[in-house]
Amino acid sequence: MKQTVTLLVFLLTMLSSCCNKTSSKLTENNPLDSLVLVDTVQMKTAFLNCIHQFIKQYPKDSTFILKAGYGYEDHGVISNGVYINNDIFVIQPAYNDAFMGGEWSIEDMYPSHYFKVDNRIVFLCSRSDSFMRQEKYKKAYHQIVPDGLHERYDDYAFILIEHNDNKATLLSSDEIRKRTISPISPFRKRIKFIPPKIK
Repeated sequence: MKQTVTLLVFLLTMLSSCCNKTSSKLTENNPLDSLVLVDTVQMKTAFLNCIHQFIKQYPKDSTFILKAGYGYEDHGVISNGVYINNDIFVIQPAYNDAFMGGEWSIEDMYPSHYFKVDNRIVFLCSRSDSFMRQEKYKKAYHQIVPDGLHERYDDYAFILIEHNDNKATLLSSDEIRKRTISPISPFRKRIKFIPPKIK
């Protein structure tokens, strides 16, 4: 009986170590395991619809980049899109040297987050990437995005989103260049301040 228990413990230990090696190999082989998966269930449906619309235009691309954008005109001032309750993002197909930090780069920090839409990967650039160690994110990005992919200069769009409501608009690069952007919610009317009379 004692030999049977010892043999059983030995076999279970061997089986356990084999399973651990197999699962660690699977993790090492999937570069997405190095990144944080963002749950799209909590994203606004209007925003996700804009992502779907954009991705449909690029059936051959499997990876995309989403980041906070610039190009919103507010009373003659170009900003990152924030006007009390609106913000703007840029989406485009991913390319190999997007995060190399050169002239044609989007950023010099590799994204640490991603989400999936229509079974395609959307890398999510964030300011938090700046305080993350970059080695594993760089390695993962270059394992996922093929070397042959280079920037296509007009293949991007903007998503204007309203913070407090489920509203979002997909804007082409032409619409941004023409400055024909208006906020989803109208600007607040300015009220002239009339000081009270002091007696």
